[in-house]
Amino acid sequence: MVVMHMRYFFILTFTFSFLTFAEKDLTEVDLIKLHVSPNQDAKIFSFHGTPDLFTLKKVEIQKPKERIIKKLKFVSDDDKYAIKLFDKSGKNLITIGIGNPFYASYEHIGYEDRTYMGGPVSSNNVEIAIPLEIDPSYLIISRRDVTGKFIDLQEILLPKWWFNIVESNLVKEYIIQ
Repeated sequence: MVVMHMRYFFILTFTFSFLTFAEKDLTEVDLIKLHVSPNQDAKIFSFHGTPDLFTLKKVEIQKPKERIIKKLKFVSDDDKYAIKLFDKSGKNLITIGIGNPFYASYEHIGYEDRTYMGGPVSSNNVEIAIPLEIDPSYLIISRRDVTGKFIDLQEILLPKWWFNIVESNLVKEYIIQ
């Protein structure tokens, strides 16, 4: 009987303390939406890349296409390349896995019996979409090495004037020369 009362006491104490701390933590956290919706505008970054160099070609604000949304994901073990977005204080806002954009896969019926289901390509275009609430000031392109660790390949600074113009809604697209 005493053991049963001790259990109830322990369970009530644990539950009460958890609820007290949970309430406090929930009110202090600012949540930022990390995924984009096809029905809402997003910041879309377009790159042209080779295995050793990426060039930012265009930044635009528009509704993302389905093919961009399907490719967007957080970093997984299958990603050979990733794009890290940072704010002006150096805080990592989000890291997006982009797979291996320099390997083309066969996805057609009739190629199932092949030893290799694709092959390398020398360059490719990459697009990522992020919510409007995320304001990066620079991006870092990373590549996974043979040990599985991401190594920073390139840092791309975003023009400061671009974000002043975007915040004032004067432009929806900027093509980088």
